[in-house]
Amino acid sequence: MFTNFKIDQAATFQGVAFLSCDPKTAFKSDRQETTKDGTPKWDIQCVAMTRDAFGRPQNAVLKVGVASHKRPAENLAPYSPVQLVGFEIGVMEKTKRNPETGEERVIGVQVWYRAEEIRALAAAGGKAA
Repeated sequence: MFTNFKIDQAATFQGVAFLSCDPKTAFKSDRQETTKDGTPKWDIQCVAMTRDAFGRPQNAVLKVGVASHKRPAENLAPYSPVQLVGFEIGVMEKTKRNPETGEERVIGVQVWYRAEEIRALAAAGGKAA
């Protein structure tokens, strides 16, 4: 089963705007998570707009993970149009283990987003995203 997919931002969304950037913290902790090589992880929130089958706008807040030694959105103002470089979506099965039998069963899926970096749209050549 495939679990990670690269996203063509310009073909998928009418636009993406930056909202916020915060350190990604470990579960039940104030400690910032890191990758295996020690790179700090960040949670970036963006609003993305697409259109439904009837042409009506549909908006959603995307929480996008970025690994970086410096704050990835340091020079971005809220609501700035952005490009998510190396943008991908991942899907993981959520499972639950039966304590009596030890058998696991799928109870749903969890969707996550990741990017290599975030750039102001002007820095990406001004192309609409």
